[in-house]
Amino acid sequence: MLVSEYVLRIPIERHVLNTRRSFTAVIQDIRETLGTSEAGIQLRRRTTAGKRARPVRRVNSTLAQVRLIGIAELEISGSWGREHGTSRLIRLLVDMPTASGDLVRFLPDAGASCPAAILVQQIADDGTRLIYDSVASAVSIYQDERSLTVARELDAEVLALLRRIANPAG
Repeated sequence: MLVSEYVLRIPIERHVLNTRRSFTAVIQDIRETLGTSEAGIQLRRRTTAGKRARPVRRVNSTLAQVRLIGIAELEISGSWGREHGTSRLIRLLVDMPTASGDLVRFLPDAGASCPAAILVQQIADDGTRLIYDSVASAVSIYQDERSLTVARELDAEVLALLRRIANPAG
């Protein structure tokens, strides 16, 4: 069997926002701001005779008003966090209803970066750090303008959310 493997070096733009807001308040605001399954995304399993079940996403018209939706929330701190001075560390997967579809339609490799991930870290001084790796920077190496346009729109939505959450009075 012939196998081909290669490595692409991709510079990633990482956005880091530090806020004095509590971790609990930040997470609560993110959850309240993001659209969720109640807004119209339904994850379900579809089976067909002789085939494995696979997740299927159905989007209804109520999502037209929701720009970003929450896909998943993973608590990843566990005992590691306590050992390293981090009380909580949560990874949130977020997406725009049409962004991932458009990105992979234009550039299949973009599927490695979508949905987008936000890392929310409780830091020692009772503050919170929000970390986001730009999807546009991840796909920029391919020089596909259609993908870059969609990725920049997704980045703008995510960063606007994070800035609002980090500084609600600003």
